[in-house]
Amino acid sequence: MKTTNVLIALSFMAVSVCSHAQDALPKQIKVGKERVKARKEIRLPEIDGYNLLKCDFHIHTIFSDGIVWPTLRIQEAWEEGLDAIAITDHIEGQPARPGVEKGNHNYSFDLAKEEADRREIILIKGGEITRSMPPGHLNALFVKDVNALDQKDYMKAIEEAHNQGAFIQWNHPGWGVDSILWHDVHETLYQKGWLNGIEVFNEFEWYPVALNWVNEKNLTLLCNTDVHDVIERLYDFRTTSHRPMTLVLSKDRTEEGIREALFDRRTLIWFYDTLMGKEDLLQKFFEASVEMKPVHHSTPERSYRSIVNHTDVPFLLRKTDKNANGYPETIKIPAGETILVIQPKANSNQSVSYLVENMIISPEKRLEVRLF
Repeated sequence: MKTTNVLIALSFMAVSVCSHAQDALPKQIKVGKERVKARKEIRLPEIDGYNLLKCDFHIHTIFSDGIVWPTLRIQEAWEEGLDAIAITDHIEGQPARPGVEKGNHNYSFDLAKEEADRREIILIKGGEITRSMPPGHLNALFVKDVNALDQKDYMKAIEEAHNQGAFIQWNHPGWGVDSILWHDVHETLYQKGWLNGIEVFNEFEWYPVALNWVNEKNLTLLCNTDVHDVIERLYDFRTTSHRPMTLVLSKDRTEEGIREALFDRRTLIWFYDTLMGKEDLLQKFFEASVEMKPVHHSTPERSYRSIVNHTDVPFLLRKTDKNANGYPETIKIPAGETILVIQPKANSNQSVSYLVENMIISPEKRLEVRLF
């Protein structure tokens, strides 16, 4: 009997020890945590008192053939440093996926609007009129009711967009065609004032002939991602510092300011460290970005000075002045950094001509600047 009691007591003691040992262990051990969701601030100059607003006017969600929810587009834009986006789901054939609500082309905008307000992203209502070429795909921006653009006759759809005050851009004119052509219907739209701009850069490519059209016909220059996937899966941000975007010279940070600037053709486009636009705007951008410091040291043969880049746009320069012996043949000014340059003995009258290779005015022309 005593032996039995001892065994029972030992059993209770063992259970008690195990219980106390388990109580001493933590409930869980965390070894990781969610990444900090921070906004990337992009440094750009002010030009003639205008703000350079960073915009993407061609974006898709699950309500056409994209794969993400509309609110994620806002979060992506905020993290990537944008000021404004337009969600432009395809109007024809919407939605592309079964199980997604049909019939309301305003729905993606409505779902994203509150998140946009929370994050101070200007959300522009739009839709993509999606037809075969010609006329191809056209985005209608700043519309009031996308549903009214869902019409069998594409000319009636474009007219309705125009009547709603839309800015109409021709998307990716080189996509899915053997030759990029200005068709009769594009001339008709242009003459009616129903074609306001051309998307010269789309996703990973740009179209030289479309840049010529923009310059010749005084249209607005645009650059967009046309993103369908998650933005971080589309672009490798290890090899590029930013997503492609349109830089809008706006009087203020408002939707109406952007709209006014687009109709007034005050844009530059920025993709893969390349800037493209009108010569005067590129010139002002460069002058507002790059600071030539005074000579700070000299020897009998050479002088030394610094060049400061105050922006997140690098500049690649190539000397074209054949008579400027002793000056650097090429100059690379990295984004947000300062470089040291060596020149011949200081000469206050010397001015050397360079082409900025990554500032494009036309397919054949780069911005020319004078330094030193």
